[in-house]
Amino acid sequence: MGLSSMYTGVTGLKSYSTGMQVIGNNLANVNTTGYRRSEIRYADLMSVHAGTPGVKDDAGVLGVSQKGKGVSVAAILPNFEQAAFETTSTVTDLAIEGRGFFGVSDPSGGAIRYTRNGVFRFNNEAYLVDPHGLRLQGYAVDRETGVVETSATDILLPYEDVTNASGQTVRVVSSPPQATTEVELAANLDSTKGDLFTDSANPFFAMFNAWQGAASNAGTFSSGNSSSIKVYDENGGSHTVTIHYDLVNSSSLSNAGASTYWEYMVTIDPSEDGRTGMAGTSAAGILATGSMTFDTSGGISGLTMYTLGAGTSEPKVLSNWSLASFGADGVPQLDVAFAGSGATTTQSISFDFGISSPDSSWTATGSNAGANAVGSNAANLPNLSNWVQDANHMTSNPSLGNATLFSSQNGYTRGYLQDLSVDRDGFLTGHFSNGEEERLYQVSLYMFTNEYGLRREGDNVFSATNESGAALEGAPDEGGRGVVSQNSLEMSNVDMAQEFADMILTQRAFQANTKVVTTSDHLMNVALQTKR
Repeated sequence: MGLSSMYTGVTGLKSYSTGMQVIGNNLANVNTTGYRRSEIRYADLMSVHAGTPGVKDDAGVLGVSQKGKGVSVAAILPNFEQAAFETTSTVTDLAIEGRGFFGVSDPSGGAIRYTRNGVFRFNNEAYLVDPHGLRLQGYAVDRETGVVETSATDILLPYEDVTNASGQTVRVVSSPPQATTEVELAANLDSTKGDLFTDSANPFFAMFNAWQGAASNAGTFSSGNSSSIKVYDENGGSHTVTIHYDLVNSSSLSNAGASTYWEYMVTIDPSEDGRTGMAGTSAAGILATGSMTFDTSGGISGLTMYTLGAGTSEPKVLSNWSLASFGADGVPQLDVAFAGSGATTTQSISFDFGISSPDSSWTATGSNAGANAVGSNAANLPNLSNWVQDANHMTSNPSLGNATLFSSQNGYTRGYLQDLSVDRDGFLTGHFSNGEEERLYQVSLYMFTNEYGLRREGDNVFSATNESGAALEGAPDEGGRGVVSQNSLEMSNVDMAQEFADMILTQRAFQANTKVVTTSDHLMNVALQTKR
């Protein structure tokens, strides 16, 4: 009897000693980022018949009277309850709000590990790693199409090695330049400013005839009314495009009606005009010319745009300028090549003045003729077929004065990475010095059929086991996965008050079992003394 009760007490000492170790480990990790506390569960050991005669169950079996043989540790389970977040100043400090784990890989190989610890930094190889050098997993995003890959890999910044002005090789992440293909422009033109350029035979092209691209003072040409916008070539070089406007005096026109007419030219510095055969000519720098028609309310109601035909030997002759082709959305476009920019191709740029043709065509009048066919007859002006007016459009209102109301273009120069951000869907976005933003990666999250079957590997990571099942990979906020929070770290979910309460209970249980051992020993000594 004494030995049996003593061994029963010993099972309690062993089990509650393990319980104290679990509590101690929880308290030791109370400030460990992303730590999941452990919970110990106890179970009784086998029971044997107490040997009480005459006590039987309904089946006549002596199984009612039993005595236990002690206690054991049934399981030590992780607790995956969400913990509080701590705000940090580092963008790549990440926390998961909801279910899921980050995946991290060892550069030396091996299976993916899983963690709630979101302390990540870029190392000197541009990999996003945790404090132990394990690389965070994510889906690469195609920088040209924006398509997200379907298989996760190590998150690596798309760097390139370049040589700086000092001859040193430096590692940079850049946003490639984009050539301008679209320009949107809306301005108000003050019709009281008068007609500064006149041409009795071709009043709609008076500025065109006055332009002298080969002259040294071509850059000082002024119509009194102009708008300028910066555009970019394929190498990211910037160039200033100026649109000159000049009122056409209606008294010099036939069939003018009640409309107001302005002529305009789209120009660049003649020295930058790299189109074939344009250098040194009086037309150098003129990319397009045409007219705008305004109704009695001052809104644009008509547009022509003429561009120079390819291979023309006499660029200043109006008959060599024909109606422009169309770009996207029924907007007329022009071609330009920038001299000395290193660009190898001629780029097309559409100019949207707030009026467009849904069917990308010109009206029948003058549609197959050159600019020389217009003359002084306003009825000869072609127009955009079935034209529609946009919300932002050219106006001619004397009360507003000359002003550029709106301008934009879609090109930009090369940019360099300045900052990063991570949104709730896990997209790692680069912010570049040219004002562009690019999604580079999407952080992947992992779930398990039985997350309680994960094995702790130290260093704040878990590994998958047969009990947990294979990892279920996916994007944040999909399939029950949580969302990602930047500038945040999930703290340990250890509750110190709960742990101290458990510690007291465990201590009392341990002390009680020591009493069982010492009392059993005392009973054995009494029995031995009785024999003496």
